[in-house]
Amino acid sequence: MNLAVAREVDGIRELLDSNPMVGARRDGSRRFWTGREEKLLRENYPGGGVSACLAVLPGRSAKSIYMRAGTLGLLRPGPDGKVHERQAWESSEQIDLIIRRTYQKSPSKGDIQKCAATCGRPRWWVSKRAVKLGLVVPRFKEPAWSEVEIEIVTENAHKAPATLQKMLRSKGFHRTETAIFVKLKRIGADRTDPNHLNANQLAGVMGVDRKTVSGWIAKGWLKATRREATATDDFWWIHRRDVARFIVENVAAVDLRKVDKFWFVDLLVHEGASPHAKAESKQAAILALAAARPDLNNTQLAAMTDSTATAVAVVKSKARHRKAVPA
Repeated sequence: MNLAVAREVDGIRELLDSNPMVGARRDGSRRFWTGREEKLLRENYPGGGVSACLAVLPGRSAKSIYMRAGTLGLLRPGPDGKVHERQAWESSEQIDLIIRRTYQKSPSKGDIQKCAATCGRPRWWVSKRAVKLGLVVPRFKEPAWSEVEIEIVTENAHKAPATLQKMLRSKGFHRTETAIFVKLKRIGADRTDPNHLNANQLAGVMGVDRKTVSGWIAKGWLKATRREATATDDFWWIHRRDVARFIVENVAAVDLRKVDKFWFVDLLVHEGASPHAKAESKQAAILALAAARPDLNNTQLAAMTDSTATAVAVVKSKARHRKAVPA
């Protein structure tokens, strides 16, 4: 039979239930026990128990001290001066009946405490006995997240937890929506959708007011969808390819001097940014930058659009014939 921490006083259970602590809780990397703390625990626990250790171990709660002492095998003599083995609590038909009556409804912590006092058993034992009797569904800790699971939710963090749950299930993993949401929060995943913008976001990078964006949508120039039909806030949902199409087809309506140039180049040049072919997207980017920055030479334009100076010269030459840019 394993030895455990004996009761230091009759009220040790009450002390652990109240779980006092001196100072601020040790969070982050400071939550791990240090060699110095364990040394203090070994020096003070055998003589003074949890109460004596609270004063010398700031940031450690009574439960934390009690559990760590048990892990280290530290014992404190009881009132009789002897170290006792843990009480081997046993049940009976009468005790089981009392527990069943208590758990007929959803008992509170106080109800379980009263039941424990009536049975003459610790509260933790009553709770474990209720699980064994099938009165409470045991709580099982979910298995650790695998690298594959983390990769799936990280790459698709912008999607809804329900969608991520289906994606994980298709790969043979089973996680609740709550578990997925908590995991995304813990790993600090970026939940911004890389392929969509709302009206406020688009207005910010275009250098205009949100009402201007709403006007483009109302005129049918810019394709957008409503995220919620009854939404009263920013409910427009706009895909990047529709933004690219709008800019290419409505150059006169866009003041390129106000547009965020880095976002603009990324939108028109990179794969998937434009509904047209990549070559046409690059040509559109070159022409738009040439119109917005006439001071740039072909080499500079080529560097900003991931092209070559010769290709820029050809695009500008063709555009002049179509009178797209001034000679």
